[in-house]
Amino acid sequence: MARRFVSFSLLWLLLSLCGAVVYGQNANKLPGETAKDDDPELIHRKETLKAFTMHPYVFRLTQAAPDTTALNYYRHAYPEGSSLALAYNGNAIGPRLQQTYFDRESEWNPFIFGTAYDGLLYHADRVLYYDTKSPFTDISYTRHGAIAQREELFDMTLALNFGKSINVGGDFAYWLSRGKYIAQRSKAVNYRLFGSFKQNHYEAYAWFGNNYFRMTENGGIADDSYITDPDQYASSRRNIDAIEIPVRFASGVGNSHFVGQAQLNHRYNFGKERFFLVGNMMPDGTRAERDTSLFVTYAAVEHRLEYYKGTRIFVGNNDKLKEVYPQHNAYWWARTRDNKVDTTLFAPFDSTRYTRINNTIALSLREGFRPWVKFGLTAYVRFQNQFYFMRDSIPGNNGQSKDFSVYVGANLARTGGKGLLRFDVTGEMAPVGRDAGNIRVNGSLGTLFTLGKFPFQIEAFGLFNNLKPPIFLEHHRGSYIRWDKGFGFTQRIVVGGRISVPRWGTSASVSSATLHNSIYFDEDFLPYQHNGVIQILEARLHHKLNWRILNWEAEASYQMTSNAAVIPLPTLSAYASLYLDFYIAKAMRTQLGVDGYFHTRYHAPYYDPATQQFINQKSVSIGNYPLLNIFANFKLRRCRFFLVYYNAAELFLNPSERFSLAHYPVDPAGLRIGISFDFNN
Repeated sequence: MARRFVSFSLLWLLLSLCGAVVYGQNANKLPGETAKDDDPELIHRKETLKAFTMHPYVFRLTQAAPDTTALNYYRHAYPEGSSLALAYNGNAIGPRLQQTYFDRESEWNPFIFGTAYDGLLYHADRVLYYDTKSPFTDISYTRHGAIAQREELFDMTLALNFGKSINVGGDFAYWLSRGKYIAQRSKAVNYRLFGSFKQNHYEAYAWFGNNYFRMTENGGIADDSYITDPDQYASSRRNIDAIEIPVRFASGVGNSHFVGQAQLNHRYNFGKERFFLVGNMMPDGTRAERDTSLFVTYAAVEHRLEYYKGTRIFVGNNDKLKEVYPQHNAYWWARTRDNKVDTTLFAPFDSTRYTRINNTIALSLREGFRPWVKFGLTAYVRFQNQFYFMRDSIPGNNGQSKDFSVYVGANLARTGGKGLLRFDVTGEMAPVGRDAGNIRVNGSLGTLFTLGKFPFQIEAFGLFNNLKPPIFLEHHRGSYIRWDKGFGFTQRIVVGGRISVPRWGTSASVSSATLHNSIYFDEDFLPYQHNGVIQILEARLHHKLNWRILNWEAEASYQMTSNAAVIPLPTLSAYASLYLDFYIAKAMRTQLGVDGYFHTRYHAPYYDPATQQFINQKSVSIGNYPLLNIFANFKLRRCRFFLVYYNAAELFLNPSERFSLAHYPVDPAGLRIGISFDFNN
């Protein structure tokens, strides 16, 4: 039965991809076109509700879509919904690892303990600024499971304008996950305040926010056979409950995170008011439709101030930790109270802190201030200060250190105009300081053309990094794990291309990475540097089609790695969704269907609580398990709500083998619900 179901699921995913390619007529669109699956309310609000992201290196805004559409809103219910292939520890609040290599961050986070929480933290280049003609408020709530093991998320966003120049707002999110497994209770509080001020000569965009996480760590289940062969433990029952499965650490182990960030982007624009007659070329490359006056900027002086602080505390009061980590390390404790003597003491309480302050000064020449100026150019200098703290065992050593680096860089971009070519290239290097020798170059190039009656979009992208490893990769002071390493520079070259046919809803891409001196964590929980070259290749296909109310969406990634012992990856990862999309009483948009995630078997990493890193291992392999979800998704005016029966494959498969990481299974089958209210008028 199990083999037949797996075979059927593989066939279903394969047919979804092949059928999509052959018969697709889609709902994607080019600017100015309309399509069946557009949200009419979103179209109506394009000028009344706008959202923007800030470029990671220079002062440039890119318009982004706020989360208001109905289609696929149900995917907020579970972590897998945020990606094509995501591995995590079975808890909504926990570490996450992209199983598709080119979806991962291009470099290590200097505060390496936050790397595993990338999908939950605020990112300066992904947070949104808003511009709205009426106050925008979005409140959402999702829930999963009975009270004793319930996961809940409350999320809220507020944004409002004071006139045309000022916008302020905030985000707030509260997670509480009691967990389906023993010792998995976790909670998080995230909040952010933001604002913007825009006039002809002066613009400013700023935000600050904090992420608080407190995770109970169980180290995964103690014996995988509770999932792979549950009958030997369930007696007369069909399955053993998840909360009854023994785990490695049943109590006393946990991690706490605090990540605080702030960013101010502001600039002074040099320009003047210009008058354009009907038919004159405007700075954005369009022709004036009527006589109009416009403030045209030709240059600007920019400043960016960035602040980042990360704090991590690990507590390990469980005797089983001494079996897993045979090395025990003492700290130097300065006793200033109770008349106790200063001493070294083994106390499993790791405290690590990291602070970074960046100041960037830039001068930019603006694209389009004259018809012959086809691109914008920005040159900048960034001054970087970093501060570190790690407990130590050396008397008198307070574990504090700091460093300073200077970066110089430039950005060349063309984002407007009617021409076919768009590009965005940034390069920087550090000539001075601890990071001296660091080089980053990344960019993209795209064009749009028509072949016959079909428009095509082609994009090329590339990246080159030559980077010194962060301090915390080279040095770590932990109660159970410690290391001091001397790593060399790491190099990463990525090239790729993507072609899209929007009218068909089809896109295909090929990406290649060449890595040298890659750093990874091996089975002894220590970091190592691979001194050879690793090649990674990925081909990805995505397609959407619809026939009346019947819709099909599919995406697949095929990956090859030349060294799976250093960078293990599933060969095939796939997602497919089959659903009906229609209106009830011409008012309530309704989406009913089933979707599925699948990846081939591979030696998935193990998440280690003591270092909060993903550890390579060769003892077990996971995969070939179809994660199927049955969903009903609705939108009535500004209210969205859904019901999802998660992991429905368990109804047919026994055993289920529902692992996401080594020794970390995902939740068993269960109902998830969610609702969202949007109060923008």
